[in-house]
Amino acid sequence: MGELSYDPEYSDVLNDAYGSTVISVGTVAVEARVGAQTMAKRETLLIANKGPDVIYFGPPGVTPSSGMPLPCGKAVKLNFGDCNPVFLITATGTSNVIVQEVA
Repeated sequence: MGELSYDPEYSDVLNDAYGSTVISVGTVAVEARVGAQTMAKRETLLIANKGPDVIYFGPPGVTPSSGMPLPCGKAVKLNFGDCNPVFLITATGTSNVIVQEVA
C-alpha cells in the first residue's frame, strides 16, 4: 500500500466560495470585490486589467500617485483576507477590470 503524505502547499484548499465580476474603474476609487460586500472568509483576490488605461490598486484612500500600477493586460494575485479592502483607481479614463474572490 502507498503512504499518505502531507503537502503544506495544499493543506488549506480554497473551496468555500469563488466569485467573478467585471467592474468599471475610473478616477474615483472603487473597492475590488465581487458583490455588495467583500466575500466572507476571502483568502485570495485576483485583479486583471482589461484596459485600456493603467489602474492603480491600494488601501482605502488610494490615488494614482500612491497606488501600485497595473498596466492593461496584466493581472495580480493578492492573498488578502476579507478585512483588508483593496481599492482601484485610474489617473484618467476608465478601464474594465475582472475581479475574482476566492474563499
